Amino acid sequence: MSINFTISTDSLQRAIKVLSVVVRANAVDATGRILIEATENKVDLIANNGITAIIFSADKVKVTEPGTTSIAFSKIRSFAMSFKQWDGETGVREFGFISDERIIKVSVSNIYENGKSSKGNLKLPVFNPALVSKPSAFEKPEFVMNSSIFRAATSKVLYAINPQVDVNYIALQGMNMSFDEDHIYFVGCDGVALSEYQVNNVTDKIDGSVNLQYDFFMGLRRLLNENMQSFWEITGNRVAVKFDDIVFIGRTIIGHEYPEYRASLDNYTDYLNLSKEFLMTTLAPFMDVLEPEDHFRLTMEIKDKTLKFFNDFANIETEQNIQGGLDFSIDINGKLLIQSVDAIRDDNVLFKFSDGEKPIIFDSSTFNDQKSLIQPLIKR
Repeated sequence: MSINFTISTDSLQRAIKVLSVVVRANAVDATGRILIEATENKVDLIANNGITAIIFSADKVKVTEPGTTSIAFSKIRSFAMSFKQWDGETGVREFGFISDERIIKVSVSNIYENGKSSKGNLKLPVFNPALVSKPSAFEKPEFVMNSSIFRAATSKVLYAINPQVDVNYIALQGMNMSFDEDHIYFVGCDGVALSEYQVNNVTDKIDGSVNLQYDFFMGLRRLLNENMQSFWEITGNRVAVKFDDIVFIGRTIIGHEYPEYRASLDNYTDYLNLSKEFLMTTLAPFMDVLEPEDHFRLTMEIKDKTLKFFNDFANIETEQNIQGGLDFSIDINGKLLIQSVDAIRDDNVLFKFSDGEKPIIFDSSTFNDQKSLIQPLIKR
């Protein structure tokens, strides 16, 4: 099928960057190709790897002959990205695309700083466009969320998510997002550590829960800029988010309920209010002496108003204002401990505990919006 259009350099180069989140550039099958669909006044560039998909809609175009075609992403990427965008005097204004059923020719005219110009073109084979599945259209958003909220929330819980977690715990491979009238809760858990970050709910969605697949929310993190509105549509196991000139599509995890965890966050008998700076400074010396083969084991003890951290290689004791009679010892994953404390956005951290056989809990002391839970290791 023939196609004929021009597209501005900034639009094409932006599309290449956006499509790279989804397309598998080294693949020779359809996952390494892009679908180009030109209509009267816009051109959609589409990638679909079978797990996530993206539609980039460019309107800085001039379509002479509408049509649809498909090309290898890797072949157009370096050619399109090697030219300087037009700055009013030099660079490339636009790229021309014209094809028949066998090949597509991409043409370009470049003006240099010395006033001289050059012309170039790239010839590529075209593929059957039907082999790149075009996602269904974005229809009606269920709610609107500011991108800064999503980016901040995922950064808080990402360390606790393992996409390779045991197949018996498929729900834990994603990030859970739940809503009530007051808050949105973002949760990551790998079965050993759990992190929940809550924000005020200013959306129209006041109930429900969705479990986002890892590839989707990681791709969305890459695509979203700060402080932009994103429009969400969730239907069955399909989730689509629209922002600016992009629609990003992925899947939710269905058929596997996210575990009930809220009661565990309130299951403790004692707590300490500690400076985050103190904790991070105290834990820093252990960073390079935590043994992966021993689950990054670190022992934490409270005794005689002394807080002590130690393993086979290092130990640090600090005097604290601790009530008398507390006698506590636990072995935990020190790497997760450091990550949990570091993720909390507060000057002070609540450390909640019961005994060495129950999980320990951390929370923001001021905001109470970042709760983390770590399961104990079996004592050696």
